[in-house]
Amino acid sequence: MRNRFTLSLTYAIPNIKSWAQLLEGWQVNTIISVYGAQPWGPIDAGTDISGTGEFVDRWNFFGRPGDFKPTISTGTPYFAPVGGSNLLGTFTSNPACAAKALALDGGTAAGNTAALNLFGCYAMGSSIMIPPAIGTFGKMGRNTFRDFGFRNTDLSVMKNFRLGERVGMQFRAEFFNIFNHPNFANPYGGQNGWGHNDPSVPGVFGCSCATPDVAASNPVIGSGGSRATQLGLKFTF
Repeated sequence: MRNRFTLSLTYAIPNIKSWAQLLEGWQVNTIISVYGAQPWGPIDAGTDISGTGEFVDRWNFFGRPGDFKPTISTGTPYFAPVGGSNLLGTFTSNPACAAKALALDGGTAAGNTAALNLFGCYAMGSSIMIPPAIGTFGKMGRNTFRDFGFRNTDLSVMKNFRLGERVGMQFRAEFFNIFNHPNFANPYGGQNGWGHNDPSVPGVFGCSCATPDVAASNPVIGSGGSRATQLGLKFTF
């Protein structure tokens, strides 16, 4: 994460003597969090293209990493193989993928086109991601892509009452994600294996289709879910 900004403010509103302490004891608190995009990278855990048996293969990427933005419903657009083995490069429904694989093979259908004919490819914008030739490793580096970042504002309002020399009462109203801003999980996910960074799973690969708390199987208030409100009453003595 390249940039992270957190602002925590507490403001005790000046008291004004009033009936029933209505204009006394008020306090407002807020926490504003703005985080830059976190990286994620594809790891093929299902095809073992390299033949090593490790199931941690990477593919080949051509273009701008910024084109491969996470999606929020159906995953990165996938182009399935359509069969064929000729110099026209009709190995997938995406001509850019077919042309690149054929070019890597020197214009003759070979290892890259064979892999494309088995596993298909992904394409967004002017960029493509294709599988490496059978028995080889792809050349993608780790953490090639970036997610959406994180934006959240929490707010609380407190009212303190004096009920005597030693007794007090505090009422709190707390609002988590008060603007109800949607945040989406990194495709790589959290510690519980969200794992939407596997290109061997079309329709899921590249999907940020959950809030960060749900993706991590840890629905904690203030960690990415929709607006939540809680009220509290506390006595001090």
